[in-house]
Amino acid sequence: MDIMQLMRKARTLLEPHWILSIGVCLVYGLMLAIPSELNRYGEIVSFLLAGPLQLGLCFFFLNLIKGKETHFELLFEGFKPLVTVLLSYAIITVLTVVGLVLLFVPGIFVALGFSMTYYIIAEDPEISFQAALEQSWKLTDGYKMELLELNLRFIPWYILGVLCLIVGVLAVIPWHNTTLALYYEDLKERQTYI
Repeated sequence: MDIMQLMRKARTLLEPHWILSIGVCLVYGLMLAIPSELNRYGEIVSFLLAGPLQLGLCFFFLNLIKGKETHFELLFEGFKPLVTVLLSYAIITVLTVVGLVLLFVPGIFVALGFSMTYYIIAEDPEISFQAALEQSWKLTDGYKMELLELNLRFIPWYILGVLCLIVGVLAVIPWHNTTLALYYEDLKERQTYI
């Protein structure tokens, strides 16, 4: 796959949706950051919000790349399959942390392997968390290095965004998410696991 071509396609798809996409990503970030600053229980609240909001981003960006209606409320669709997404998020977090503690590389490997879980749940909210995790692992089998390369390609853009008084990061986050959604769709076309 030509990652640069995928990034260009994501920018093109985003053109009519930049403002809304930036707004959705900004609210996502604020909803995760603010609770942890409020009191000692804020970290727990942020942890409980992280999975459903991540799933909401997947709903939003999958709709965007498929040409479906995009609206702000999609960010909150991730709260509907609540038990599935909370269990998925907890398992992914624990396994990633364990992998990072043992050695840095296994943590990255685990995170990449489960990175498509939320897209799978977004397409099938009735799926069990075990099946979603298994499908993500199978879907990324043989493609983890390519997925890592895709994510690494955005690091210079994030650095540039920070140098632009952080404002530039607001444009990079939707672009990155759109590219990941396109990559998920491409993986599905290349494999027959889903």
